[in-house]
Amino acid sequence: MSVQTYIKDNQAALCALLQELVRIPTVNPPGENYAEIVGLLAAKCQALGMDTQIAEVPTARAAQVISNASTHPRTNLIARWDIGAEKTVHFNAHYDVVPVAGDWRFNNPFSGEIDGEWLYGRGADDMKDAIAALLFAIEALQATGTEPNFNIECSFTCDEETGGQLGAGYIVEEGLVHADYIVNCEGGSEMNIGNGHNGVLWLEIDVEGKAAHGAQPDKGINAFEKTAELVTALQRVKRNLKSPERAFKLPDGNDRYPTLNIGGTFRGTDGDKVNTVPARVTFSIDRRITPNEELEFVELELREAISGACQYYPDLKAEVRAILRIEPCLTNTASPVAQAFADAVRTVRFNQPRFRNTTGFTDLHYFVNTGLSGVGYGPSGEGGHAINERVNIPDLVRTSAIYATFMTRAEL
Repeated sequence: MSVQTYIKDNQAALCALLQELVRIPTVNPPGENYAEIVGLLAAKCQALGMDTQIAEVPTARAAQVISNASTHPRTNLIARWDIGAEKTVHFNAHYDVVPVAGDWRFNNPFSGEIDGEWLYGRGADDMKDAIAALLFAIEALQATGTEPNFNIECSFTCDEETGGQLGAGYIVEEGLVHADYIVNCEGGSEMNIGNGHNGVLWLEIDVEGKAAHGAQPDKGINAFEKTAELVTALQRVKRNLKSPERAFKLPDGNDRYPTLNIGGTFRGTDGDKVNTVPARVTFSIDRRITPNEELEFVELELREAISGACQYYPDLKAEVRAILRIEPCLTNTASPVAQAFADAVRTVRFNQPRFRNTTGFTDLHYFVNTGLSGVGYGPSGEGGHAINERVNIPDLVRTSAIYATFMTRAEL
């Protein structure tokens, strides 16, 4: 029996594995149930005969990044299947999921319920589906007596949804990755293979005003009105991002431009009322950085625009702090791993895939920045980070088959 046939014939078992993962609510923030899912994944890997290593982030190290390090430990898992091959490929997937809200199908955002060709639940698409597909690919190899063409090293990491510093960033920093190539199990799907991602700069801005009674607004400084002035200045920066010289040329020949999202989070103070002049407004900036840009200069451009606005508008005072910085990432599509993975996609999907740089960010950059070549690829779903997140089961099966085909056919 071929590995592809094994995966197809055992679709129910693959779905059951994913359901088991989805039903553990690893919500981040704050970082819930990490130990439980790492324990489950370690047991699954050990049952496959893999050597496992749990890498818990020291509390003092975690406290440099998060405020709840003492109550919510950060834990990662490394699993290895060493066949004595010359080359090793590292597969990475994160197990944390974003928070939930709203009314979900089946009255439970972590139900894992199946309806037709879809499996529902937070993490079903981002990205516990990839974890299930990866582990089932390894199971298929072992069940059919098929040896991979390289050593397999896997990491299941935390905190990607908040930047990944204590997940993929930590295991790379600690030298726990011993591989020649990297497959990040998201950042591409269907006929698109990820060859990198945009970078990101998240800023938080405090605009200071002066409180006063709403009946005498002239005695105060309205922080909301001052924020509107600052946003007007930032809109000029936003418009300039569409200028031709800002474009990044994608592998398919299309152009991608940097983006600026203002006010994703926006808040005042506890003392705000209808009849008060607001004393402070805080809002966020989400700047996505294309691979032809450098994060350092992007941040400088924004800080200079904010400083210039403060000089231009009377009584405008703003403080800026960076809350996340991630460099853009671009990989070599001619590398052995990229071409071998493209061959696996072509074999399973009977069509020529294309390489594409994703607009979001993944953990791929942590590995690529150490010099590894790699790609990003995972199952296709809908509603990631939204209500009724779901994965397409036929594509889950195909993706597992692609992982298995890559493991058995790649010449690296």
